[in-house]
Amino acid sequence: MITGCFIAALLQGCSSESGGPGDIDPDRPEASEGGDTADEAPVDPVETPDGPEIPDAVDDDGDCIQDIDIVFVIDVSTSMSFVLDQLSAGIEEVWAYTLTFSTEPDYQPAFGLVVFVDDILVTNGASPYDTPAQLRTEFDNWRAFTSTENEPGGGPGTNDDCPENAIDALYAAAAQMPWRDGALHIIIFATDDTFVENPGTLGTGDILVQHTYNEVYSEVLGREIRVSAFAAHVGVCWDHNNAAPGYFESYLGTPPLPDATGASAFDIQDVSSGAISMTEAVKGVILDEYCTPYVI
Repeated sequence: MITGCFIAALLQGCSSESGGPGDIDPDRPEASEGGDTADEAPVDPVETPDGPEIPDAVDDDGDCIQDIDIVFVIDVSTSMSFVLDQLSAGIEEVWAYTLTFSTEPDYQPAFGLVVFVDDILVTNGASPYDTPAQLRTEFDNWRAFTSTENEPGGGPGTNDDCPENAIDALYAAAAQMPWRDGALHIIIFATDDTFVENPGTLGTGDILVQHTYNEVYSEVLGREIRVSAFAAHVGVCWDHNNAAPGYFESYLGTPPLPDATGASAFDIQDVSSGAISMTEAVKGVILDEYCTPYVI
């Protein structure tokens, strides 16, 4: 598992008296495992009246420059409004951060979104969003949706049970999104409960789950996607006390997705309490994984 000190610091796993990894400025990319040296690291965007200005201090000569593809896969059930709030508030900062990794004028990140409860929806026709403002509006719309108990894909019934269809949502993100060759592929996943796999059903409409955990596992590894999860150790429902399998623990003998793909797993309750900033955590995931080999 590739885990840089930026991520460890967010989880209170890195500290230093002075000059060590614990002193990393979370707003300035530093050297990470498999990445560039600290002297060659990108620098912060400069705020101007027209928004963030791409810095001109990055030396592209011989450095790794990699496109960044990020797909958010988000549970939009009734208990997840706080996640949509944080995503909406932080997306401009995350988007601007991706631009600090290159000064090329045509260098653009690609951001997508898949939402789920018992059924799923790949938003924007599986195309990347054009601007952070457009994606923020999408997050705001799904924030409002969380109060409805409806199904995002138009499925029958209501989403009044606790397991959610993370399996089909993750599979759709991996299989349907236009991941660019050679780009850094990241799924930012968020849920606060367990999942059901095929041939299970969900919700009052008995929506059939189409895929299995092992199919998702094979799909993300085959496409070299890092799955960083904001998930729960304990589910929100009394009968789902152990929500860790698949995210923090193996699921029926198959490794958890974050560990298997060299990414990170965060406790979503720490996001809810404010102990972890989702914006800083996502930036840390990008920094730790940028220009690093996909090691499984």
